[in-house]
Amino acid sequence: MTMLKINDQRLLNDLDSLAQIGATADGGVSRTALSDEDLAGRAWLRERIIAAGLEYQQDGAGNQSAILRSSEADAKTLLAGSHIDTVPNGGRYDGALGTLAALEALRTIKDAGLALPYHLEAIAFTDEEGTHVGGLFGSQAMTGALTQEKLANPRGGRDKLIAGMQRAGLTEESIFSAKRDPTTLAGWLELHIEQGTRLEEAGIDIGVVTSIVGIRSFVLHFIGQAGHAGTTPMDKRKDALWGAAAFVQQARDVIIKQFPPGVVNCGVIEAQPGAFNIIPGVVELALEFRHGDDAQLDAMQKMLLDTAQSVAREHGLRLESEARGGVLPAPMDATVISAIESAAERLGLSHTRLMSFAGHDTQAVSKITPGGMLFVPSVDGISHNPNEFTKPEDCVNGANVVLQALLILAGVEA
Repeated sequence: MTMLKINDQRLLNDLDSLAQIGATADGGVSRTALSDEDLAGRAWLRERIIAAGLEYQQDGAGNQSAILRSSEADAKTLLAGSHIDTVPNGGRYDGALGTLAALEALRTIKDAGLALPYHLEAIAFTDEEGTHVGGLFGSQAMTGALTQEKLANPRGGRDKLIAGMQRAGLTEESIFSAKRDPTTLAGWLELHIEQGTRLEEAGIDIGVVTSIVGIRSFVLHFIGQAGHAGTTPMDKRKDALWGAAAFVQQARDVIIKQFPPGVVNCGVIEAQPGAFNIIPGVVELALEFRHGDDAQLDAMQKMLLDTAQSVAREHGLRLESEARGGVLPAPMDATVISAIESAAERLGLSHTRLMSFAGHDTQAVSKITPGGMLFVPSVDGISHNPNEFTKPEDCVNGANVVLQALLILAGVEA
């Protein structure tokens, strides 16, 4: 029997067509959530869903769905998708590929006349990029993770959020009505470009995500003593910046050596009083670290804070640390991982397991239903940039894996 595959050209045409909505002069796309361009993209997606003969729905958070119903009315729903909003002047593949691949998988299954024991739903989530409330707005609304506090204190500002909601016809009441009953769901699958170079450098077709990393953030204060930069001998100084600089280097080394593939970043360093001729008396440093395993995050946290304390003592400084929150890791479901790998093998595609170091809607959805995610290569690892590019054959490969993985999860051979 010939294996069922997507319509390659239909998918690629859709990617090109959607990229024209919000297109920028340098080849990028600006289709930020709830903007006029995003609304135009939503209208385009609705038209594509209806033209395919699929059922169209939009929930109270603005999440858009194409639905292919099972003949079994009380069947559970298998979900797949991503988002179509972009960062300002971003690329044409981030989010869009996963959404359109899911739509194409449903069209292919419908065209083949297959009967499945599950309803299939391709979904485009609202504001994954965090333009308004914060990242994963639509998927958090669907999973019940969105709170009144987040709506009251949105990242983009309350006025901007209200204006966007009004343009899209959303209200606070409608947003919270988007919450789904987990018992109605059978699983979730998301295709995404890698946004890194691991697959490209290894020459591997498919990345099978094992976990989306957790994130922890701290603000460290190295406290020394300000003094005259000319008259204070070098060996008498309590220079807070020397301590902070030593910590940054040691933090890098310890994470590389002891916690691969974890990462650490010191993205903000502010020295006070902040003058050419004054020894820095206080340095504030923003510390962030990521890993896909909670126990490893615990170990990283202890090692980094112990290192900071040790460095402070060596330089005659005092250390104060303040936790600034974080995000829990999101491990993927073993059954969905297996389905993705089996689909890749059916299609003769090479694959490897890896972590996702960026956030995705799967982070939210996997909290309420078995979730899985796969990557396809990004040329030079470029993303959130007009030069973002994934080869057409890789887009098609990813979509075919989505199609076959859905069939495997549904227990159907085709």
